[in-house]
Amino acid sequence: MDDKTREAMLKIIEEKKRKSASQSGMQRQPGSLGNTRGGRKSQKKGGLFDK
Repeated sequence: MDDKTREAMLKIIEEKKRKSASQSGMQRQPGSLGNTRGGRKSQKKGGLFDK
């Protein structure tokens, strides 16, 4: 593999690393950091076996 090909591959890899590092997922609000998330509170009711 010659130097030009290697440099091009390294450049592409670095660009991909920068792009993936800049992506951020869902961010929580600063006030909710450290707090637990509330769970779903739904009781299933009504049906054939609840009578």
